[in-house]
Amino acid sequence: MAEVYVPLLDATSIDFTNDDERAGVEKTITQAGITHIEDDRGDIRKIFGRLNKKTVPLNNGGDGPQRLTFDKVKTFGTMDEKKAEPSVEVQHAARAHAVLSASSSHRWLNCTPAPRLEAQYPDSESDAAAEGTAAHELAEHKLRLLNGDESTLVGDSDWINEEMDSYTDDYVDNVMAELARAQESSPAAFLAIEQRLDFSHFVPDGFGTGDALIIGDGTITVIDLKYGKGVEVSAVGNPQMRLYALGALAQFGMIYNIQCVRMVIFQPRLNNVSVDEISVEELTTWAREVVTPRAQLAIQGEGELNAGEWCRFCRHAPQCPALAAQYLEPLPKESDEMTPEAPAPETLTDAQIANIVAWSGEIKKWLSKVEKFALDEANNGHSYPGLKLVEGRSVRKYTDEEAVAAAVEKTGHDPYEKKLLGITAMTKMLGKKQFQDTLGGLVHKPAGKPTLVPESDKRPALQAATPETVFQPLGGNNND
Repeated sequence: MAEVYVPLLDATSIDFTNDDERAGVEKTITQAGITHIEDDRGDIRKIFGRLNKKTVPLNNGGDGPQRLTFDKVKTFGTMDEKKAEPSVEVQHAARAHAVLSASSSHRWLNCTPAPRLEAQYPDSESDAAAEGTAAHELAEHKLRLLNGDESTLVGDSDWINEEMDSYTDDYVDNVMAELARAQESSPAAFLAIEQRLDFSHFVPDGFGTGDALIIGDGTITVIDLKYGKGVEVSAVGNPQMRLYALGALAQFGMIYNIQCVRMVIFQPRLNNVSVDEISVEELTTWAREVVTPRAQLAIQGEGELNAGEWCRFCRHAPQCPALAAQYLEPLPKESDEMTPEAPAPETLTDAQIANIVAWSGEIKKWLSKVEKFALDEANNGHSYPGLKLVEGRSVRKYTDEEAVAAAVEKTGHDPYEKKLLGITAMTKMLGKKQFQDTLGGLVHKPAGKPTLVPESDKRPALQAATPETVFQPLGGNNND
């Protein structure tokens, strides 16, 4: 197999006139086993000996220059037969995913058998995932152009619309604001976009891609775009962000004397900007004491099944006994009837009620997943005790809507109903500014209906109406 060049260190962001930075590069060359450089023309050349103050010594066997000034060096790297960083931009959807990925780390850190169990099932892309991919590619394209880089990413996508265009603009503005913030204390701070991050020194074959990194003296900022709007995501204690930070630290920490990592999640559709900071010492301690032991179990598919909120996107969920046990715990363990009888609410303990209410949404989703899984299996010939496959109910439909409309119009009737656009559709038609200018005074948001949620919900608790809170006692503290 032919060797390929793997870039490991960006030379364009390094101040080689600074003795400390140059010494850091030499240390990295030794520790990372760097053997080659890529020059500004794209040629790959072998390093020969130590760096001096102005040039990189080369071993070209008499063919080509024997030294190259630092301003002509693009990257430092190695020659490898197995792995290579792509020299062209790779579409997000086509990028490889590690078994123990950063994005699924919340799940495998809590339930170590999950990755191997999930591997039994196909990984199909949902509409939400496809939309997220399109948003990330559009955001990357904009960010590269603004950063002075070339970009060939954006093509035609059915997901790209005015709303996505606006939200990705917000993301780019946020990234550039973070860059400006970093440059206030570190003028040489720079932006790295869609950076491959290797954290395999803590997680077997662990790697991921950071949406945006800002590297400056003392601090690395890791920024992640979350385009989803179903669940608000926090950066505080977020294992995905921490693993990205470990990868960034491995790549840049030795050169820039990083002491602190700043992690930022930008979720524009929920107006959510979440920030967390952690010291390098605390981060590496967490990696050694928490991540590595659990990663070793996870890569082998070992450990105990553990149900929790991390089960939400697990492909094994429909068949997971731990999840079933958690959701069905309040039901009778045994029943003389074929169908278990659900207990009356008043017979449940407070703890059981709290568990059911807190997980009701996830229980409904899980039941739907189980039903879909069973239906798919039944359609493939599998049979379940007490169940049979039948034709479901259906509703009448027009065979040709245009023909229906024409026929009704001939009778003198209007086949269409006129309906005012909803707020979302109206905003999309007018644009945010014109909507606010035109209709801002005609829109109100009524108080929401009281609902029970877990204590972790960010909304403030309501004061329940009781006789004690509604009525004032007679006499007593009444000063009137």
